[in-house]
Amino acid sequence: MSDGVRPVADVPIERTVPARVKIMFASGAVAFGIKDNGFSLLLLIYYNQVIGVPATIVGTAVLIALLLDAFVDPVIGHLSDNLRTKWGRRHPFLYASAIPAGLFFLLLWNPPQASDGAMFFYILGIAFLVRATMSCFEVPMAALGPELTSDYHERTRLFGLRFMFGWTGGALMLLFTFAVLLAPTAQYPDGQLNPEGYRNYAIIASVIMTLAIFSAALGTHSEIKYLPKISRIPMTLGQTFGGIVGSLRNRGFLILMAAGFCANASQGISFGLLTYFITYYWEFESAALAYYIVGLLFGIAGAVILSAKLSRRLGKRRAAVWFLLAAVILQPVPYVARVLGIFPENGAPLLLPMLLLFIAIGTGGLVAALILKISMLTDVIEHDAERSGTRSEGLFFAGNFFIQKVVSGAGVFISAAILAFAAFPEQAVPGEVAESVLSNLALLYVALIVILGLMAAAIISRFPIEQHDHESRMARMRDRAQTNRISDIEATGER
Repeated sequence: MSDGVRPVADVPIERTVPARVKIMFASGAVAFGIKDNGFSLLLLIYYNQVIGVPATIVGTAVLIALLLDAFVDPVIGHLSDNLRTKWGRRHPFLYASAIPAGLFFLLLWNPPQASDGAMFFYILGIAFLVRATMSCFEVPMAALGPELTSDYHERTRLFGLRFMFGWTGGALMLLFTFAVLLAPTAQYPDGQLNPEGYRNYAIIASVIMTLAIFSAALGTHSEIKYLPKISRIPMTLGQTFGGIVGSLRNRGFLILMAAGFCANASQGISFGLLTYFITYYWEFESAALAYYIVGLLFGIAGAVILSAKLSRRLGKRRAAVWFLLAAVILQPVPYVARVLGIFPENGAPLLLPMLLLFIAIGTGGLVAALILKISMLTDVIEHDAERSGTRSEGLFFAGNFFIQKVVSGAGVFISAAILAFAAFPEQAVPGEVAESVLSNLALLYVALIVILGLMAAAIISRFPIEQHDHESRMARMRDRAQTNRISDIEATGER
């Protein structure tokens, strides 16, 4: 680029992102994975079965905290889109969030001794602070992704790797937690009920989360100079929320959010009940849980690889539909087969391998669809940028996180409601829960995830943007930016 010619505005570079930058961008998702798995898989059973807080109180507190936090995301997106510093639009938020996020996560697992009513407000307040500080990282970090490259398939690889780090980091932390921190002891034969294990988990997890956020910020700092140069857009907070509502007029965005609503709700329910199924339905000990997590990692790795490969052959939309249908078919098989009496009995040698096969592939299908959903969201962002002449990655990802957090909280709330509806006992002992209670729990779970999965597949099949649409759009935007640049040069020469 010659001297005196300013960079083309508003259009990310079309490139293959350097491997080092990809890894550092993705590494921050470890913090998200640890936090998300802690909320989804451990928080309910910790407060309900270890501390003794009723499941409905825990579920309601977590849901309200999520609903409140969901409204923080548009504020973060607004501030991030309009911030102008020498560190760019995103990185100041990344650096500022690292220590508070880890600190509040530590406090979440160290509650005071209090009544159920007081515990409700403690869970609500600390859970909100954890999620709000993580939003200061999640929204700007996700918004950075489509700024790193405009390449249609490179974005799928970039976000696929981010999913990989998030799921792997969260899963490995769970593996260590179940295999070491919650391992059976003489005092706690069922290690998942050991309160000291959860406190040690909190210390280790909070440190890793803080380090992951810092590493992602530092590792992508060198890319700031390559990001699109955006003029500040003066907007009030009311206009920001109006922008979120206005974005729903984008048909592609509306479709993705509706499909995401169903898919994330299914995921939230699955994760909210997973520890209950593992501990009480299948009656596994902590060592078996470690194998489960390893098997799940293989499913996630397959999701990352196949989401990129299948989307190249079929397109993102069709690939997402196929992945969702695979999840709908395979995830319920072990539970339905057990109710019908055709699945291996608890303790049988084939039980764990067969369970891992179905759940890993089913979960992998759901994750692959979610990877493609995020990649398709970046295509929606370019569609809006061409229409509006502005780039609002933060705003769109805020809208995405808004839906995701609301339905994830609803998943935990629904999980708690399912437990209550099935009359699942508090502080239950594995092997002593009535078979009728366990069967009702399984059937309710299966019915919900099948309905939600089919709805997600039907909705996302209507997504309107294909690869040729995106590439034509990017060419038009570059031509327009080049024309504006030439006009600016000519105007400067005339003066």
